Amino acid sequence: METSSNSKDLKSLYDDITNNKGKPLDFWEIAALLEIYGIRDIDAKKEYGFDNVFEMAKYLMQYKDTKTYPVKALTNWEKLPPYFTRIFKNYIRGLAFAMPMFVQIFFTLAIGYAIWSGIEMDKTKATVIALGTFLALIITGASAQAIGRKGLFYLKQDEYILASNVTKVLFNTGLILVIAVGLILIAFNLFFEILPTYYFFVLITFFFLLSFLFLFVSVYYMFEEYTKILYFFLVGIFFVYIAHGILKIKLPEAQFIALVILDLIMAVFSYMKIRNLKKSIIAEGEGVPRASILFYSLIPFYIYGFLYFTFLITDRVVAWSVSTGTKPYFIWFDVPYELGLDWALIALVLLMGFTEVSIHEFMYRINDMIVKFKYNQYQKFNDEVFAFFKRFNIVYLVVSILTIVLTYLFVYLIYKLTDFKYIENFFNGYTPFVYWVAAISYAFLVNGLMNVLFIFSFSRQYFSVKSIFIATIINIIIGIILSRMFGLQYAVFGLLVGSIVFWVFSFRYAIRMIKKLDFYYYSSF
Repeated sequence: METSSNSKDLKSLYDDITNNKGKPLDFWEIAALLEIYGIRDIDAKKEYGFDNVFEMAKYLMQYKDTKTYPVKALTNWEKLPPYFTRIFKNYIRGLAFAMPMFVQIFFTLAIGYAIWSGIEMDKTKATVIALGTFLALIITGASAQAIGRKGLFYLKQDEYILASNVTKVLFNTGLILVIAVGLILIAFNLFFEILPTYYFFVLITFFFLLSFLFLFVSVYYMFEEYTKILYFFLVGIFFVYIAHGILKIKLPEAQFIALVILDLIMAVFSYMKIRNLKKSIIAEGEGVPRASILFYSLIPFYIYGFLYFTFLITDRVVAWSVSTGTKPYFIWFDVPYELGLDWALIALVLLMGFTEVSIHEFMYRINDMIVKFKYNQYQKFNDEVFAFFKRFNIVYLVVSILTIVLTYLFVYLIYKLTDFKYIENFFNGYTPFVYWVAAISYAFLVNGLMNVLFIFSFSRQYFSVKSIFIATIINIIIGIILSRMFGLQYAVFGLLVGSIVFWVFSFRYAIRMIKKLDFYYYSSF
């Protein structure tokens, strides 16, 4: 048995193994802490004179009441901003996440063009630009999800070297995928001559330049630096303005020049951010997980990213492909339909702020309650979270209705009270109809995204993939049927029904998780 000669060392050891830990319940917990610390039976015997770790833990029990232990808490409310300040701050963060999309729409309406759009472009150019943009979003969306998931995971663990290495691997993988798809498209058009040379050049140039831009943007999303992304987009629009508005270079050539410059700037800044991660002294490892393990763990995120962006553009492709007898190509840009969706995107951007609010407020409360309730109070824990979930969804319902109505009234008042150059286009034909249906669709979509974020946070990503897959298939089927039967504008109901299905599936699963959250919480780690 241990003598008093080195009891001071044992007291010091006890303080070390319980550092930043709560008060141990019994010697079993102390034994577990010893083993975590690296002490084995052989170490307990040779270095401290005990028969094994358990005997040593029993001896260390005498020190249990000799120190002050930190209060168990995963959420430090005192360090968090006040409630409404916190809500506003997180809403702005979520808003900044989607703000580049709003900026693109705003400047298109304000000056007639932006980084990859132009109101006065002919329909052939508008069509091929849109197709190049859609392809860029779909192809890079998968890599963006993977970079955001794995890179951010290592950043949160303070493993900066691993974050740097993994981000470079995933970024380069996305880059290779973009180049491969681009070469396939070039070969396909060379053989089958689907598009004339100039228009295919416009399509493929936008595809490459926007794909590179979106990959660089994904790096900043990983760092959660949404405001800087907004600044980059404003810089890009400024370059377009100089090239087109001042130097009088025609669109889309002026946009090509602006995108090349913007891509180069973002390439430099993105490279510097990733490289600077390696300067951290906190990081513990440098290796990258084996490629097979890395990509296997990220398959759900690749699939989800691909399906999510496919879902967003499906109704457009379905609507534009409706045969009217005057279309020179299978897919043809439709201005009234696009304006209705762009109008609804304003409501989407305003609602996206709630995704950041929802996940932060949920995790604040869950992490607080997980230490507040004892193991035999799991039902009360689940009920408390469920009550908050209901309250939040009721608030979101009210806010989403107000947002949709106020967004419509805002544009309507501009139309009635000003002579704004392009505003009358929003009230021609079926554009208002598309707005109302699309805006309601986006409200369901954002609420579904909140549920998916909650599901993702507990490592249940496969269900999220299943939800968006079913929603995408329904979007396609409903859109094709209604647009062919009643008119192209009814393709927007594919978006509506798909969004509702996505919301229903994710909502039901989120409810199921919350009602057994004690199980899902502990099984997610």
